[in-house]
Amino acid sequence: MRWRKAAAAGGAALGAAALYNVSASHSIADLENELGGESCELLWRGHRVAYTRRGRGEPVLLLHGIYAGASSNEWRHTVDSLAERYTVFTVDLIGFGRSDRPRLRYTPAFYQAFLGEIMSRLGRGPLAVVASSLSAAHVVALAARDPRHAAALALIEPTGLGQLSGPATTAQSAAQLLLEAPVVGTSAYNALTSPASVRHYLEDVYADDRLVTDELVESYVRNARQPGGKYAVAAFVGGRLNVDIRQSLRRVRQPMLLLWGEQARQNPVQHAHGFRVLKPEADWALVSGAGDLPHDEQPRTTNAALHRFLERVKGVRGGRPSTRANA
Repeated sequence: MRWRKAAAAGGAALGAAALYNVSASHSIADLENELGGESCELLWRGHRVAYTRRGRGEPVLLLHGIYAGASSNEWRHTVDSLAERYTVFTVDLIGFGRSDRPRLRYTPAFYQAFLGEIMSRLGRGPLAVVASSLSAAHVVALAARDPRHAAALALIEPTGLGQLSGPATTAQSAAQLLLEAPVVGTSAYNALTSPASVRHYLEDVYADDRLVTDELVESYVRNARQPGGKYAVAAFVGGRLNVDIRQSLRRVRQPMLLLWGEQARQNPVQHAHGFRVLKPEADWALVSGAGDLPHDEQPRTTNAALHRFLERVKGVRGGRPSTRANA
């Protein structure tokens, strides 16, 4: 009789989890282009990729980070400023934002192949890339292996040297398996992306947690809980997207800007030391009053640094400019 009671209890728990999952996703609205500009799409390996385009001039590609709720909305305070002088593309990575979120094997090779193709198709030649966090690390790896696509790299708090660079641990692999499970995994993902959890995450990311409004939390939750949203995040949580860029960073020949928020906690400014040792010629910008998303928290200072860097490397196609001026 005990096994029957245990089975009944287990069935009830699964039923409750299923009901919770339905209720958690029922009120989530579809995503719209909140950045403005021209809404565009392209197909890559049969998957729909959403991006925006605005401005005129040399092409600049903005790539958001990789985390639950990530999307090109990360650049909401950057697009208008850069579009005054450049053609600005913002792309939602596969698995995030308004792009498709298929259930497949997300790996560094997958994302680097994706980025190479996107850069080739949007830029029609090398283009300047502004990327944050783990996406920035993958851009470095790609640029070192295949320099044809990137003319210049502006990296905002990149990972890849210690931070998110090692192989997956046993605990991370277990977390990925849990998240990928059909019912229980979806419940775990809904807990991970609940308004309370998202608020806690954002308050750690921003130096000034007064910027973490109900509207901002709602936007992140809405992005995170789109159908299929858990699969790429599961790979991230499982450490499957980590990439070590120590060797790649040495091989990169494109002009580079390293930009950090002075009050960053998740990827603190002390982690910039390794990057500056390996790339002493890179431009450097430290943004005061900003945490891990300086381009969102202190856009005026960040945009000024990006403009100085992009203006300096304007016209560069895969080579180095003759002079250097630190931001």
